Amino acid sequence: MSGRTRNILIVVGALLVGYLSTLFLNPGPPVVSVAPKTLFYIGSFPFTNSLLMTFVADIIVIGVAIAATRNMQLVPRGLQNFMEMVIEFLYGIFRNVNEKFVARAFPLCATIFLFVITSNYLGLLPSGEFGPCKAHSAEAARVAVNTENSPLGAGIFGAPLAAEGYTTCPAGTEITPFIRSPSADLNFALALGLISFVFFEYWGFRTLGIGYLKKFFNLNGIMSFVGIMEFISEIIKPIALAFRLFGNIFAGEVLILVLSFLVPLVVPMPFYAFELFVGFIQAVVFSLLTMAFLSIAVTSHEEEHHEGHAGEAARAH
Repeated sequence: MSGRTRNILIVVGALLVGYLSTLFLNPGPPVVSVAPKTLFYIGSFPFTNSLLMTFVADIIVIGVAIAATRNMQLVPRGLQNFMEMVIEFLYGIFRNVNEKFVARAFPLCATIFLFVITSNYLGLLPSGEFGPCKAHSAEAARVAVNTENSPLGAGIFGAPLAAEGYTTCPAGTEITPFIRSPSADLNFALALGLISFVFFEYWGFRTLGIGYLKKFFNLNGIMSFVGIMEFISEIIKPIALAFRLFGNIFAGEVLILVLSFLVPLVVPMPFYAFELFVGFIQAVVFSLLTMAFLSIAVTSHEEEHHEGHAGEAARAH
């Protein structure tokens, strides 16, 4: 068989699989929601699907840590060997940012990386739109169908109905999927950004004392205006961290959701691989920026000027 014929057969096969997937694996019209879905209430507190996955991510990270260190060996193997490679990789990149403070910052920055990458990857699990049926808006009720053919009965759980492309929830309700990446919840991203913000601000004050405020408030002519601008950028840092993480992960979930509706089996696969890469990069960026902001916070203006002059002298030499 020639290479050209083989390529034609591969393309035809992919198109055929894609067509058949729209008939038998259609998950129904995509429902995009910026806010997480509430599964149930604990008193007046809403327990959402993203909060559920946050607990799952906690369990996974803690479980892996326990499993990797339960029976540590001098010559690491298996999970211990893999986690040691991850830790060495993280320690290396954080040390390049600030060698002096890497020992203090590493536990938090490494935990952020492991927690965020786990949260990002949880959102890529195929949920199958499996979850409880909850009441929703009148517009969404227009496309709901009854549960006469529901294999799970009575609308307790919803499941995709491939032939119609709609769900088997009762009229006026919709499926609330159990799986949603915590990183696609703006509350989670903001909370993580605030934790990072408190950490590097704490070390800024602890290292420089009250002189830390001189970076932002001074009476040195034009530098007073520069200080105000730096103060505004300092306040925006946790917001920038949060929206960078939330925007990238949420956009990826929406992209995969829409592509899975159009061609469930073939087209989304390359994008799943791309989202694996994006999830890794976003975890690295979040933890690395935390370390970078710490490095900036513990450096006084005098040290910055000294390092700048030293760098200019080295280049001139």
